[in-house]
Amino acid sequence: MSMWIGRILALVVVNLLGYLVLKRLWPGLLNARRVGVFLALTLLSLVAWTLLVALGLGPQGQVPGLTAPLKLFFVGWTVAAMIVAVFGLPFLLVRWWRGRRAPALAVDPVSGAVDLERRSLLVNAGRAVPFLAMGTSSAGIATGISGFEVLEVEVRMKDLPPALEGFRIGQITDVHVGTFISPEYVRQAVAAMNEAGVHLQVMTGDLIDDLTQLDETMEALAGCRAQHGMVAILGNHEYWRGIGPILEGYKGLEKRGAPVRLLVDASHVLEHGGQRLRVVGVDYPMRSRRVGSKAEGFRRSSETAFQGTSPEELVLCLTHHPSFFPYAAERGAHLTLAGHTHGGQVALLGMPLFWFAFEFMLGRYRWKDRHLYVSGGTGHWLPFRIGVPPEVTILTLRAA
Repeated sequence: MSMWIGRILALVVVNLLGYLVLKRLWPGLLNARRVGVFLALTLLSLVAWTLLVALGLGPQGQVPGLTAPLKLFFVGWTVAAMIVAVFGLPFLLVRWWRGRRAPALAVDPVSGAVDLERRSLLVNAGRAVPFLAMGTSSAGIATGISGFEVLEVEVRMKDLPPALEGFRIGQITDVHVGTFISPEYVRQAVAAMNEAGVHLQVMTGDLIDDLTQLDETMEALAGCRAQHGMVAILGNHEYWRGIGPILEGYKGLEKRGAPVRLLVDASHVLEHGGQRLRVVGVDYPMRSRRVGSKAEGFRRSSETAFQGTSPEELVLCLTHHPSFFPYAAERGAHLTLAGHTHGGQVALLGMPLFWFAFEFMLGRYRWKDRHLYVSGGTGHWLPFRIGVPPEVTILTLRAA
């Protein structure tokens, strides 16, 4: 409870900062009546979280017909407030600096009159910030809720066995079934991989946030029709939301003969055209405080999951956290597939805005003859994306 109170307080600070910046950018905009409207809308945006916590449902709970629209409004409003603060504050500092350090810039050198055109340009530029915020917020939400795209990726590998030329892998990850993502969405993603004719489907973690939808979600995974079925691994959200029921869900699929296999620091060997392909699935490194550091978790997983590998096999590693890539490459994984980052969910000209947050953020990476692909995610827990649409990835192996 204390964690969510802290988050609500942080959101209050974001809205307050947005209000103060907006008031300075456009002094005449927020009169007494409009301040009241601003405060009412801010409180309404916070209701999405406070109501669920107050009802004892938790932040991932749902009130039918109410939670989804409230959370959509919350996302749009909060993102707009953040943009106003992020872009407006530097603009105010520049305007202050110019007014303090170079007052002559706004004065005509001949007549001594104030250059109203230049001052008007500064004022109008400041007034454009809230419109930029609302437009960006709306566009990001529209992309976030518009569904996934099927992304084709070719991976050219040195010494690829001839039997695996053209081998196709479908990847979904970070689906986050919950308020905004339904089991039907998962069913559509699995159907897209079926339609693409992949030989193997993989799910690289963070499948679900709302356990009330677990049975339907598992049923959606069971729709896999790939020749070698589906291999799944765990992410951090599985541990956060309730690992016990999720493990039981996967066991239930296995018992009924569904083509879905969960790997937790383990591997599974399949044969394709006479060639062995080993799929290694590693656990999330920081699944509990008892595990220790991320590096310690990676080391433990690499020692356990890669047991039994041989040079004659092509090794595919599935990891939720992409920073496992060096460990996988060292252990002989030819291709590593990961998720977790969501690609930052915002990119400009193909470059993730928050590229610094992860060593491997989005797309393809290579170390010597080892490959990594980090998916931008099939779903989201926050329906806001710009330049990084949700994806179902189809990877085709080709000889280099």
